[in-house]
Amino acid sequence: MIVQRKQTLSEVVSERIKSYISENKCQPGDRLPTEKEIIETLGVSRTIVREALKTLQSQGIIEIKQGLGIFVKEIKIQSILRKISPFLTIDKKKFKEVIDTRIILELGAISLAIEHYDTEKLERMSFWNEALLEKAKRGEKPKNEDLNFHRSLIKATGNETFVQLSSIISEYFNMNHLEQIVELDEYVASYKEHKLVVDSILAKDVETAKQAMETHLNHLYDLIDDWEED
Repeated sequence: MIVQRKQTLSEVVSERIKSYISENKCQPGDRLPTEKEIIETLGVSRTIVREALKTLQSQGIIEIKQGLGIFVKEIKIQSILRKISPFLTIDKKKFKEVIDTRIILELGAISLAIEHYDTEKLERMSFWNEALLEKAKRGEKPKNEDLNFHRSLIKATGNETFVQLSSIISEYFNMNHLEQIVELDEYVASYKEHKLVVDSILAKDVETAKQAMETHLNHLYDLIDDWEED
């Protein structure tokens, strides 16, 4: 028989606060009852309440602003991902699945970026692409510049949820040090492919932009043969 561990008082208080947030349909930025009000409502000590609040703050559920109060915090996918990323593993099969997913997301991002059409955000794509080329010319592998180019595309969608979801895929690529098996001349070729994507988006030519991006990302499949499983 499995014996279930009894909740501590601070855990009970944490659950009650989360229930309050849910039942009252609290939104990010909403103010919660004060520490004193929680103590009086639940009939527990200040120490217990502070321990519960500290736990909820570490989980990214609430934000405590000194002198202002306790507020509901926006829960972002990135904060969850940071907690689980040390446990993410990837093999050749998973790598192919991640590439498949990335292509779908980035082709979708092109449509959204053209629909949203924020020239300032689109110019960030060009900025990172030029930075990529300059770094490659210096004989350095521009991993971060390449990642930031693609992140700029995602941000150009103007859709925060899309940005957060895409960050999961981005994290997979960031974790696995692909620059070790990508040669400098391949980064230079990427620059040209990136430029065609940007120019096509600026021209609102969605089909050309998508074809260019798909051609560009399809090169990732070639890396599977060079992938070394741990």
